[in-house]
Amino acid sequence: MLIAILVVGLVGLLVYLFWYGGYEGPIDWHGSRDARRIALTFDDGPDPAHTPALLDALAALDVKATFFVVGARAAAHPDLTARIAREGHELGNHTYTHRYLPLARARSVARELASTDAAIARATGVVPTLARPPYGGRRPATVRAFRRLAKRLVLWDVNSFDWKGAPARDIAERVLERVRPGSIVLMHDARDGAEETIDAVRALVPALRARGYELATAGATLTSS
Repeated sequence: MLIAILVVGLVGLLVYLFWYGGYEGPIDWHGSRDARRIALTFDDGPDPAHTPALLDALAALDVKATFFVVGARAAAHPDLTARIAREGHELGNHTYTHRYLPLARARSVARELASTDAAIARATGVVPTLARPPYGGRRPATVRAFRRLAKRLVLWDVNSFDWKGAPARDIAERVLERVRPGSIVLMHDARDGAEETIDAVRALVPALRARGYELATAGATLTSS
């Protein structure tokens, strides 16, 4: 029985490494472990119900973050997208429709990225260099499509699991337990109950600074690698 479990686990690991391209290669999970700099990143926005309050909180905390925005949402809310950039935050490409990319052809992936670039550029005049696949889902062909469009594929090493509906205190504690120098933290500004994410940020930032961490964008955190 134990051997069967080990075999199944090994096969699962090999499938993961083949399908998702493994942990090495042209994928960034975190910055340098030698630099006490970390990045808060927010996926799936911009959301007119929650992103403004999050931006207010970040401004009050004097923190710059990275927003991986969905192209359709950026097109629907160009003023909010422009505000993110205007306030000094970094914008990343999170595809246009938030589809699961391992099931998409490379040509479709390229269209998703290009359409999102166009929506962000119309709102801000900036074309993002960072990109993140929805759910982190990717396969080798997905990674190659990102590379052809000169996108730096950025994932995360700390998942806040804020989307599960936990209270702010639990979200903050989960991040604090797992964060390390160079960490990239995954959070969401477009979800039901995002007020808890915003409250978690208000608790997280002073706690992280008390531990000697500098809060920066994902691009700046990766640059220190």
